[in-house]
Amino acid sequence: MPIKVRCKECDTTFSVKDEAEGKRVRCKGCGTPIKVSARQKKKKRPSRGESSDTDDFLASFDIDKIEDKDSKICPRCGYDVDDEDIECANCGVDLSTGRMSEATRKKRRRKGPAVEEFYGKSWGDAYTFLGNHKGLAFKTFLYSFIASSLFFGAIFMMMWCHRTPPRAFWGFIAFVSIMAIPGWIWFIQTEVVRFALQKKAKLKRITFDFFLCSALGIKFIFWVILFSLPMQAVFGAMGYYYITNDNIPVGAIMIAVGFIPTFLMFPLAMPHMTMTDSSPAWMMHKLGKVFLNLAKPAIFWCIVFLITNLPAIGCLVGIGVMYGNDLDQFFSNVRYNSLIAADEQAKTEAEENKIKDFQPGEFVGKEPRTLDPKVLIVPSILWFFACLFYAPAMIFNARVNGLMALHSKPDLQLITKIQETKYVSKAVQKETGPPTARWKLALAGIGVGLVIGTGFFFLIPILPMMLLYVLLFIVAFTQIGCFFATLAKINSEEGLGLAILGFFISLYAYIMGWVYAKSDKDMGGTMMVWTLCIIVSTMMQLGVAYHAVAKAIEELPAVEAPADPADVPADQAAP
Repeated sequence: MPIKVRCKECDTTFSVKDEAEGKRVRCKGCGTPIKVSARQKKKKRPSRGESSDTDDFLASFDIDKIEDKDSKICPRCGYDVDDEDIECANCGVDLSTGRMSEATRKKRRRKGPAVEEFYGKSWGDAYTFLGNHKGLAFKTFLYSFIASSLFFGAIFMMMWCHRTPPRAFWGFIAFVSIMAIPGWIWFIQTEVVRFALQKKAKLKRITFDFFLCSALGIKFIFWVILFSLPMQAVFGAMGYYYITNDNIPVGAIMIAVGFIPTFLMFPLAMPHMTMTDSSPAWMMHKLGKVFLNLAKPAIFWCIVFLITNLPAIGCLVGIGVMYGNDLDQFFSNVRYNSLIAADEQAKTEAEENKIKDFQPGEFVGKEPRTLDPKVLIVPSILWFFACLFYAPAMIFNARVNGLMALHSKPDLQLITKIQETKYVSKAVQKETGPPTARWKLALAGIGVGLVIGTGFFFLIPILPMMLLYVLLFIVAFTQIGCFFATLAKINSEEGLGLAILGFFISLYAYIMGWVYAKSDKDMGGTMMVWTLCIIVSTMMQLGVAYHAVAKAIEELPAVEAPADPADVPADQAAP
């Protein structure tokens, strides 16, 4: 059937064939292209009978009968909810108000799982993780037991030998061996936390590198010292005071209290150690701010750590309480016999070389003490079980730490990318102002240091000894911080090789720090503080030495002057 087409330009109407449907044709009047629209099918009108039937059906339709009154849906998204639900699990709105609460809005705005889910999830998830990595737990036990056994054997040989080269060798073996244990802990913690942040449940194959773990162990110990130094400057000094006054339990407790902040910071530092930029984990003020926001999960991890390590701690306490005196006596006898051997050898060499003015040592001619190796049996067994209990606990706690990092990721302030170094134009540098002249910074550091140091020089006699130790610790800690800040600058500017050189030659680091202070404001402030601390510590040490010598001179007995011959009576005078 032909299709009628009407041109909008010239208002001409004409017909085209059915084959032209959907195509373009030219108008017969003006030649304008016109698209032939598809033919619309006419709708069939319902008859009067059908209309009446439909009306009757709708009139008799009862909506209440088809309503499912047993189910409950969300008023916003229509999601099925339970009667006891307060919020919709799909959209999060309050079912009573139809609006989303502020807490829910904040929770949904947060990237990643909520921290509240961490506490209930950690136990079961960590247990499952441990079950999937039994081999890693066995490796941890095996490596720790072997490394510790090597350490104890090296310590025995170091105390047994009386010559310096063998003692140095065995001391090196002991140091490398014992550092492998904290290094392995550090390595496992960072690996497990990294995989948790990547939302992976199965670790890749982990191999043990003895020297890598020893290096990481040194890193671990240095981190502990860095974070413990401020508290140990107070509590450590007090503990040392009590120990030197034969109150060992109180002293040990005071020293342990000084490590509590470091223990609390450890689970927060590990996620940062897995990042490209781990500097926040080495800065106490930055990690302290993170701790203020995440104190609850950090304390929770510490509690889990203590609970899971109770069997291992019990074994160690048993060794100390039941066999501490016996072990101390055993190794004292080893050292005593070594001193006898050293003095006897020195005497023999003197006789062979015919040294006339040789003075024999105090241990010459004494009988060596008998060593009873039986005292080592039970402590060795307890140590074996301590390693056996600690290994799975370490894997368990590493997983809990990883889950804590995953649930607290937005609050940890992790640095996942290294910030690009931007060029600052001279115009901007002029606006911010040039760095302070180095001679001004040096004079300020020296001047303030002399004032403070001179004050301490004269106040030392009236200062309590404990307070003096605390002040010396604070000054030393500040110098160490400036020293490592300078090393970091050398590493970024000159490379790792010169940074290592600066580590062993501190004078080089000090000079390079002043070189960088010419163009770096922050470095200028660091060097001023470092100079100030050097002056203050030098003045304090001179004051301690001066007052100690003065006190020793005062305590010397008075020497009477020889009598004048003119004052001697005639009967007592020499003939």
